[in-house]
Amino acid sequence: MTFDPTLLLMYLLAGLLAVTAHEFAHVLLPLRAGASGVRVQLGVDGGRSVARFRLGRIAVDVRPYPFWIGRAHWDHATVTPATWAWAIALGPLSSAALCALGALLWRGGGDLTGLFGQALAVFAGLQALVTAMPVRYPAWMGMGAGMPSDGRQLLDHWQGRQQAHA
Repeated sequence: MTFDPTLLLMYLLAGLLAVTAHEFAHVLLPLRAGASGVRVQLGVDGGRSVARFRLGRIAVDVRPYPFWIGRAHWDHATVTPATWAWAIALGPLSSAALCALGALLWRGGGDLTGLFGQALAVFAGLQALVTAMPVRYPAWMGMGAGMPSDGRQLLDHWQGRQQAHA
């Protein structure tokens, strides 16, 4: 096996696309529902922001390693429980869709397109799996020890609703 700088670049680009799409997918429904305080963070916690800007009503904060991890925030009180749950689910669902797109590009693309498709399929597929699993993230991932995955948030939400109806 040899080191391929082109493939490394494709993984970095695919990661940036996958993390950005995943986090922005989370805020689509809250934005539509009129939520306030909508923010997207691309990159790990800690350190300074690399860039801060606004895209319409979304405040974007880019941190170091934006191709690795991100967060989406909004005022939860301004959305219904169902909208909140779908907003959380849209992150892993968008990652799964990008994985499928990557697989198509990988199979049918040329040299660079195929490499990018491979990187996108692998990165987004892993992202879909990791974020859908109902776990709390370890500190090494850059989110702080104990932060809940999307799957964990959905499971906690469902269990809380079940207890409220019991």
